[in-house]
Amino acid sequence: MNERELKSLFCSSLRSNHVKNNDLIPTSEIRIVEEAHCRSFDLLIAAVTKEPDYIYDYAQYNNILVRTQLLKQFARSEKCRIDCIRFYPVEIKSDNDVLDERLPKQIIDAILAFGVSVLVLDKNHSKLARGLGKFLPTTLICYTGIDDYFEMVTRFDHIISTGVLNLKKTVLARTLGGTKTGTKAYSRLAALERIFQKIIFNQIYFENLGMTEQELEFLEMITGIRPPLSPSQEMKKLSKLIKETANAKMTDYM
Repeated sequence: MNERELKSLFCSSLRSNHVKNNDLIPTSEIRIVEEAHCRSFDLLIAAVTKEPDYIYDYAQYNNILVRTQLLKQFARSEKCRIDCIRFYPVEIKSDNDVLDERLPKQIIDAILAFGVSVLVLDKNHSKLARGLGKFLPTTLICYTGIDDYFEMVTRFDHIISTGVLNLKKTVLARTLGGTKTGTKAYSRLAALERIFQKIIFNQIYFENLGMTEQELEFLEMITGIRPPLSPSQEMKKLSKLIKETANAKMTDYM
């Protein structure tokens, strides 16, 4: 079948609760958007839960802070609490589609945009991917080939709410010579990373950056701090390092 047919079957399956082993995506209160966000994703499922889900703890809290504008916009239109909303970007691959190097990028784009990823595969693709699904940072849903019945083969439910940096408070404190100083530095760096994520996310999907007054004040304070090295100094340092290591042998490091 083609992508449109598979997409229609999957939407029907969700609404009919025909996805076996589905303990991730709520099926009672959902809104489905096709070709979501400038065709970045095939489907965007917005699920509204009756009660806030605190299973995700800090990850969900940070997710709301980073994606405030989108969640607030949806909460107003659906008249629901902002912490009762879950977004699930879905990539659909029918057997007529080719699985190529674009797929990892699509999964990463979904994670960077919404913190999670869902991949739906047609029957033949599913046979190849079932064994690899557990190694991918995505929830894999496979078509069974029967009516509108699908199966959730792997479940990746970690909300990726932070960036690539994983700051360790204890290491930072030891480096800076004290727990108090390290804790302060950690909180500032974490806040800066969250602001950076928010700017990147909002400039993709909105006309304004959605910064709070406190965040703008924080950035203004940073402008008064001189960076450790200027770009030209960094280039000089890099050039020196390249010259130093140009004729180095592997034995020099043993």
